[in-house]
Amino acid sequence: MKKIMILTAILVSVLGSMSAQDNSANVAPASTKAQGRYELATNFTYKIAKISQTTNSFVLPGISVDTAYKFNSQPNGFAVVVDVNAETARAIQPGVNLSQFSVVAGPRYYFGLTKSSAHTLNLYGQALFGFDAASNSIFPRPTSITGSAFSTAFQAGGGANLRVTQNLSLRLFEADFITTSLPNNANNHQYDVRLANGLVFHF
Repeated sequence: MKKIMILTAILVSVLGSMSAQDNSANVAPASTKAQGRYELATNFTYKIAKISQTTNSFVLPGISVDTAYKFNSQPNGFAVVVDVNAETARAIQPGVNLSQFSVVAGPRYYFGLTKSSAHTLNLYGQALFGFDAASNSIFPRPTSITGSAFSTAFQAGGGANLRVTQNLSLRLFEADFITTSLPNNANNHQYDVRLANGLVFHF
């Protein structure tokens, strides 16, 4: 979490300077122009997970890339999204590591909150479905133990993007609830929370 706060402070400072340069050049506010329909976002992610049959939790840091296609060029409206996420953590228990790779896709809806400012704030909500591949760990099954496992995944949540130029936004935050069904010697279900922030490029 400390890394996310430091990254956000640096990005706000840099992007604020870029925005000031754009305004001094008499560039029209981003909200006065039709927005691009394609988005590409790169994020730092932190998944908060729980060890089965215990009250112990751990954090899986990672990176994600998501791309979205908006069905119109307005601040409000639907889009289709594909999110790819890779995470890894060491020693979640003594001698036990964990790596996860997921691909999910589905609908996202954008809410444009401010329309008269160059710094447009857009909220969004999404519901994504796909798969999660876990490895480099221990996954107990009824008759054996394996080092990798595969599961369906469901991810629901939302976030906020701050538009700073016509082609660039700062992803202030994203928070998602994620469910998977990996073997864990209990109910074979996981209920995790993923936090993220980063940059969004508009095309």
